[in-house]
Amino acid sequence: MDEAVRALCAGTEGLSDRVAVVALGGYGRESLCPGSDVDLMVLHGERRPGRTHRAAEALFYPFWDAGIALGHSVRTVDESVRLALERLDVACSLLDVRTVWGDERLVEGLMARLGRALGREPGRFLTRIEEDAVARRERFGSCSADLEPDLKEGTGGLRDMLAARWIGRALFSAPSTRRLVEGGLLRAREAAALEETEEFLTRVRSALHLENGRRTDRLVQDLQPTLAASFGYEATAGLDAADALMRALFEHARQVEQTKGAFLARAAARLGVTPGEQLDP
Repeated sequence: MDEAVRALCAGTEGLSDRVAVVALGGYGRESLCPGSDVDLMVLHGERRPGRTHRAAEALFYPFWDAGIALGHSVRTVDESVRLALERLDVACSLLDVRTVWGDERLVEGLMARLGRALGREPGRFLTRIEEDAVARRERFGSCSADLEPDLKEGTGGLRDMLAARWIGRALFSAPSTRRLVEGGLLRAREAAALEETEEFLTRVRSALHLENGRRTDRLVQDLQPTLAASFGYEATAGLDAADALMRALFEHARQVEQTKGAFLARAAARLGVTPGEQLDP
């Protein structure tokens, strides 16, 4: 995908040296599943951005023509930071930013500005993470208990698993779980469990996309036997293959829920805040 984006950028008129084309979200993390959206942003520093907007549209059209689901935006650094403070999904997507083509300095400036903005009210950012989890649980249920869990949005799923990464980047200048471990915010066994869970959930979600031929994140019961067989689960006394798959999923999700809770408590204590509160100036 990076090669395709760079080739398109090289052939698109109007992308100046004050532009960066960046990957966000799952694409920024380099963890695309077969049915995932490709989330691209054209970041620019132009005072008169009309030409940049026209160039961006020319860049995006080949994805639409090819039927590839594309998340797309054209923003300045100021616009990106302002929107991140208004919407948690934008903030988290930007925290996974990665330059694919263009001016790396623009991206470095964005991340510095975003870190300062979120760091002014660290308790508020933690609260937004927690409130999002509550809202998702009410809407999508739990990956640790539901018979047909949503692998991405359900409690204990992929979004919960990524919470430590986003908080680490936003508030502790820690771009990886290894840095969080070194800083004492995450236990080594917790980091290992999160990495194992990410691999497991990504593989199951990818298999689900391939089986359906499109993006879908809810693991419905009708598909569980097929996926269990593809992953090599076998029936045992009192437990069929599909149940074995779901038991593994429930165990991973419970580990994510426990780790996230412990990490949030440590993060709040380290910052000297309770969620929703602001550090004293």
